[in-house]
Formats: sequence, structure tokens, C-alpha cells
Amino acid sequence: MPRPSSPLQLPPRAAVALGLVFALVGLIVIAAAFRITPTGAAGETPRWVGAAAGLVFVLLGATVIIGFAVAGGAAADGDLPPGTPFGVRLAQYGLGLAIVALLTAIFSWIAFGPGPRQFIMTGLPALGPRAAETVGRAVFGLGAGLMAVFFVVLAIVSVGRLRRSK
Repeated sequence: MPRPSSPLQLPPRAAVALGLVFALVGLIVIAAAFRITPTGAAGETPRWVGAAAGLVFVLLGATVIIGFAVAGGAAADGDLPPGTPFGVRLAQYGLGLAIVALLTAIFSWIAFGPGPRQFIMTGLPALGPRAAETVGRAVFGLGAGLMAVFFVVLAIVSVGRLRRSK
């Protein structure tokens, strides 16, 4: 089998295998979130947070399969190759937006959701657990804000690329 011509390429069979591994990991996380597996410990975290984390992996698996096995890899600019059908582009961009939206929701719940959080601050242990929670929530809040901005930018870029591909 020929070697991929650039680091942006993955052979279709490898893409399907990798995508299925990601999807399987995601399904295990979802099963744990709903306490279907022995790893699903009951806790204060809502089930939707774990399910969202698992769904990120499932969708990531789908993007790998669509991007490399269906569309044929990535062009030099990181976009799908010229000539990729509109429906494939739409699916790929939609999956990307869904992944970013799920990560934004998870980060937002960690930052702003009810209940205590446990963060470990290795650099400043003298501040204590309350400070660690405050700093941890603030960092995840900043991350949630950045992810929301990234979602908007990704949506704008995706719409532009879809328009140019017609």
C-alpha cells in the first residue's frame, strides 16, 4: 500500500479502523455515564455530562471516517479536497460544530454548574481546596468562553467554505 503523501493523509482502511476505535471508546463512556457498565460510578455529575463526553468521541470517529475514508483526506489548506460532494462537506462541518458545542457545554457545566468541584493545584497547594475550586471554575469558565468563540468562528468559516464549494 502506498504511503500517504503528507501528514494530513490517512489510508481509508486505517481511517475506518481509527474512527471505529474512537466510536467504541465513546460508547463505553456513554454506557458508563448511564451506569450500564461497572465503571459507571454514581456521583454528582449529571449523566448528560458523561454522555456528552462520550458523544464527542463517537462524533470524532465519524469525522475521521468521513474525512479520510469518504472524502479522501485533507487538502494542503486543511480543508476537504476539491470536488468533495456538498453533502459530505456539510456532514463534516456539522460534526465539527457538534463536537465544539458539546465541549463548550461540558466546560460550562464544570465552570458554572451546581455542586462542589474538586481540582488539584500542584503549583499553589497552600491556597487550599476552596481556592482550588474557585481557580478551577474560573479556568473552565474561560475555556468555555473561548470554546463558544471558537464555535462562532468555526460556523462562519464552515458556511463560507460550503458556499465556495457549490
